[in-house]
Amino acid sequence: MCILMIGKEYPVTTADIRLQAMSAITVKIVNATIAASARRIVRFATQQYAWDAALNARIASNPYVSVAQLLALNVKKPFVRIVLLKKDYVNNVKNKERKIAMKNKKKNQQRYQRPSLRFSPTAWAKLLFMRDVTDNEVGGFGITEAEDLLFVTDFDLVKQKVTCVSISFEDESVADFFEDQVEVGRQPEQFARLWLHTHPGSSPEPSGTDESTFARVFGSCDWAIMFIVAQNGSTFARLRFNAGPGGEVKIPVCVDYSYEFDAADFEVWKQQYKANVIEDHTFSLTGRSKKDSKKQEDDMEIFGGNAFEETSVFSSHDLLGEIDSMEPMEREIFMEELAIRSDFWDESEVIL
Repeated sequence: MCILMIGKEYPVTTADIRLQAMSAITVKIVNATIAASARRIVRFATQQYAWDAALNARIASNPYVSVAQLLALNVKKPFVRIVLLKKDYVNNVKNKERKIAMKNKKKNQQRYQRPSLRFSPTAWAKLLFMRDVTDNEVGGFGITEAEDLLFVTDFDLVKQKVTCVSISFEDESVADFFEDQVEVGRQPEQFARLWLHTHPGSSPEPSGTDESTFARVFGSCDWAIMFIVAQNGSTFARLRFNAGPGGEVKIPVCVDYSYEFDAADFEVWKQQYKANVIEDHTFSLTGRSKKDSKKQEDDMEIFGGNAFEETSVFSSHDLLGEIDSMEPMEREIFMEELAIRSDFWDESEVIL
């Protein structure tokens, strides 16, 4: 074997080959030793670094956790307060919206349902009180709220002369009543559209006199209601409207307990009756007896007259005599009432 160098050949000896082999082996051994040492160094350094890092982290975390907890408490107080205030605000808004929705729902129900004449418990009690203190008819006007013209909150009397079959309002008293109502800020539709009166018998149906009075007095109004309550509690209500083609319809009646109402004031009502109602006892077909003499004396003392005295039913001769002594118009009204209202006599005694 020889080595060619720049055009010359040199012979290679066995010693040269051995030297080269030893050099390669030495390099491998050195590399292996260095690699093993490096792995041990890296493993030791990694373990030492991880331990120091964990120790440093634990030392650092203790004061950090304390500070963080303190800051959390300080931050939590105003944050919780803000959250509670926001919760209260949301609840108040929801309650307000719920109330508005319920109010609108009630208005919509009233708007789209069939109209009905409703009384507050106080107004209803006052009307029944006026009905029960006499054997005659009693009339007046219903007072309503501006936003609900079919809800009667009060029953007002005007000066009137009453019998068991008729009511006659004093014109000057009606004018004064209208003027007083306007002065307190009410509109005509709040006090001059509901004509309320009572019947002493068991029939609430309007008589011919009622019909003619309603047409004459309220015929020019855009709308009006005639309401009648009988002695047995039965009622009649009719709504008449003159706008457009006009028309009329019977409407239901109820007592509405969903609104706040005042307590009954019997003493004031008694004084109102005494000041406004004049009873005509020219004829009376429905005598009323008292359960005890003491109550009769008390009633007579309160009203200062014979409004509650027991009256006896006319005999046939007395009745004919009274009819003959009546004015023609009064006689016509009286006979008309007799023809319509059978509650003035006992039907079982009528001979067919």
